[in-house]
Amino acid sequence: MTLNEQVDALQSRAAELKSSFEGSRHETSDKIKARIADVRAKADAAQTATHEHADDSMARAHSQWQTFKADTSAKMKELKEHIHRQRDEHDAKDAEKAAERAEDYAADSLDFAVWAIEQAELDVLDAVDARALAVAKAAETST
Repeated sequence: MTLNEQVDALQSRAAELKSSFEGSRHETSDKIKARIADVRAKADAAQTATHEHADDSMARAHSQWQTFKADTSAKMKELKEHIHRQRDEHDAKDAEKAAERAEDYAADSLDFAVWAIEQAELDVLDAVDARALAVAKAAETST
């Protein structure tokens, strides 16, 4: 998947999250729980697919997000500075390797973002379900 396709997929997932949230606010608890199960299954499948393509980056991103963010930023800055300094000295092969490294860093970040959106959708649906349960319990108490 190209970087452009990954960005498009991420944008599409973010739109789906918003639609899912808006739709879930008017559903029964059972319907929300069914959606949670469906989303959880999709999230598990997405995580498996992500692990197949980026096992190292997912483990690093999941367990050390702050370090990952700082390292990626520092590496990108260093890479950009190096490319700028060495622009005239680099031959085509070195430039290609530098571009591949930059694309790998970007792909790692996009993989993490997709995973984070899946997790956010689960959290949003859990929150909506909890609110629906609280409203239902409050209604039972008042009657």
